[in-house]
Amino acid sequence: MKYLIWLVIALAVVVWFQRTKKSMTAGAASSPDREGARRNPFARKRDEPRQQIEAMVQCAHCGIHFPVSEAVVHASGALYCSEEHRRLASF
Repeated sequence: MKYLIWLVIALAVVVWFQRTKKSMTAGAASSPDREGARRNPFARKRDEPRQQIEAMVQCAHCGIHFPVSEAVVHASGALYCSEEHRRLASF
């Protein structure tokens, strides 16, 4: 019985070494960019510029949040999501 346990342990070690060797040779063959993409698909490449985070504002009429670049500004300085909401607030 003890020989069977040693045989199982020896086989496990051999399989572990084979898998380690296979993963090391596969890692060396692939490019670093491709390897990084396989690990984290959402990782940004170093040479890509970062996207600027845009501020969100709330419409003074309906209360919806939207990017500040899409805002319609009233003469009083209030921000609206559309021209119609700016017009409705004027009355």
